[in-house]
Amino acid sequence: MKRRAQVIVVGGGLMGASAAWHLTKAGAAVTLVERAPDDLFSATASSFGWVGASASTPSDNPEAFAQRLKALEEFSRLARELGPLPIAARGALLWCSTEDETAAMIAEHRAAGTRMEGLARHQVAEMEPMLADPPPLAAWAPDDFALEPAALARQLLAAAQAAGACVRQGTVEAIEATGHRVTGVVIDGHPLSADIVVLTNGHGACTLASTVGVDLPVHASPAVLIRFGAQAHGLRHLVCAQDLELRPALGGGLVSAADCPDDGERGLPALAARTGDAIAQLFGIAAAPPLLSIHAAQRPMTADGKPLCGPVGTIEGLHAVVAHPGVILAPLLGRRCAEAVLGS
Repeated sequence: MKRRAQVIVVGGGLMGASAAWHLTKAGAAVTLVERAPDDLFSATASSFGWVGASASTPSDNPEAFAQRLKALEEFSRLARELGPLPIAARGALLWCSTEDETAAMIAEHRAAGTRMEGLARHQVAEMEPMLADPPPLAAWAPDDFALEPAALARQLLAAAQAAGACVRQGTVEAIEATGHRVTGVVIDGHPLSADIVVLTNGHGACTLASTVGVDLPVHASPAVLIRFGAQAHGLRHLVCAQDLELRPALGGGLVSAADCPDDGERGLPALAARTGDAIAQLFGIAAAPPLLSIHAAQRPMTADGKPLCGPVGTIEGLHAVVAHPGVILAPLLGRRCAEAVLGS
């Protein structure tokens, strides 16, 4: 009887959970090691969760855009195999500073294959009755949706465990190798053997890879997620209104994404206040919704913008899965990871 491949997946975020589930389903004996469950400052917990073609501009990187279109197809497969996904809102409304800019955006997306149409002011008002001043023209992307990334990671982890994967809490301190072959990892001072090690822990993968002399082309880029308390805002869809990205939260309230301020953590209170004021203006309400939390996290970015998914360095048995945007690409890269590791 052929021995099952012993695989350690490092990182319990969405990318690691996807890799663990796909590997387990494909026949590997998987142990996933996560540092801290429900880490509020992880890239997954701080992801906005916008899944869709309109979340990026086709002309910025046509190759990456084409890959994201392909990745979106994986979510239907995921829902068939896992059941309903933790989707907070379906459909996205987007508009720019001017009507001409919005029209140009719609034309560009349609030419690139995005299902997108223009809506007049009265149609926007029907979609989102609580908007104080609907734009004269907005783009409507019906296939886009917002999900809760941390909830999807937990769903994938539960499915992986149900299929036989082991989830272990701890800090992976180093990769172990004999010659040019991986033999396992060191977790909190204790060795754990494996045939394959898959690094899915974002920028932290760089530190671990360096313990066996492998340099990963990954750097960190900060982003901010802001959550506001529930109130009668009535938002139904994803909304991208010029510089404001907003969606409903699955359990109530609002979620907004923003770039990290120039002064870092010190600038977060002011950013939260500005965002709250922008939401109040959007809905024509007297006061900003109550702030629940604001967190900055480091997103892992590759040097050339292309995902890492497969063997890295010259150490046999060492793989990495690191990419941005991780939420969109995780189901596709999890499947490709299993194919690369198990050779099928």
